[in-house]
Amino acid sequence: MSIIDLNDEIECRLIVTLRHFLSYFLFDTFLFNTFEREKITSSAEYLPRELWLHIFIYLEGHDIVRSFSCLNSLFASLLRSSHLQLFICIKQNESNEKLPQSTWSHINLENIYSITVRQRKANCLIRFLRWHAQHLVRLQSLCLYLRKSVGTIDNFQLLTAYIFSERFIAQKCSFIFEMSDANVTPSDWSINRMIKQLYIHSITSTELFSLLSFTPQLYSLETTMKLSQEISNQNVALPHLEKLNLHLAHTYFLQLEMLKELATNSRSLRVKGYFNTDDDNYFNENMWHKLFKNINYFDVDLHILARLDSKMVNLKNRIRLCEGKSWFHCEETNVILRGTITFKSMKT
Repeated sequence: MSIIDLNDEIECRLIVTLRHFLSYFLFDTFLFNTFEREKITSSAEYLPRELWLHIFIYLEGHDIVRSFSCLNSLFASLLRSSHLQLFICIKQNESNEKLPQSTWSHINLENIYSITVRQRKANCLIRFLRWHAQHLVRLQSLCLYLRKSVGTIDNFQLLTAYIFSERFIAQKCSFIFEMSDANVTPSDWSINRMIKQLYIHSITSTELFSLLSFTPQLYSLETTMKLSQEISNQNVALPHLEKLNLHLAHTYFLQLEMLKELATNSRSLRVKGYFNTDDDNYFNENMWHKLFKNINYFDVDLHILARLDSKMVNLKNRIRLCEGKSWFHCEETNVILRGTITFKSMKT
């Protein structure tokens, strides 16, 4: 199960649980007469305000406004509270016309800390930011989730230009799509010193180094790094980058080294995925120890799955060099070769 699927499942379970909890006070009141409805709704006032504010963290902003904005003075004040934290999801079935001013008249936009953008809604986000960017002073996270090729999305370049600029204040940004399909033009970008955490679903190493040159304050990076024939790090330096969580897609070992070199103060390194079997460095134990130098915690779990044929001779020769090594394991059948490289530090 992917990280996104797991997060969606957790979110769904939380929402279901909260709905059962809230139904006692609100959603089932239509079964009672007017007196009983008022009695049950008013009983919600006996709950601490802090509990309601905590519950609202797990509910989407539109749902909160629709469900609580017209109940009573308690909830009206909660929606205006400076302690309220809202996450907004610009959903797949939501268009520009369904971002009305009246929705936001019940809340303070300053309370929005997270925005998620669903498939083909980049244009909606651009319009929302044009209307309200000056009020999003507490925005901490932006998650852009797209299933189809982003090359077909109007104004996507405008959106990335906004994200990689001084105007974008969120510290956490997620691009959940194939970044290589975006065809973005970094020449329109400027340095963003606010982004501390970055998640990119998939990107080539060359594109990654180009993007990282605009995030000098980055602290945590998680991505799938794909093979790139061009090898260049553009002299990027990220002294604040301490956590690297990488999934390799047949990337060269050199590109892994280059990423470690630009993160001079990295303390945590996780590497999963599939290694490039044409690269001798993956089979060299000294190269791994060099990579782990000054790393407090490392966890490597790389795999190979290849069909055996006449072209596999060189691979078999490399594997023989690793025989007896505790960090390398290999299984071979008549048609398939499976191998794993595993390293894990004792420190946590």
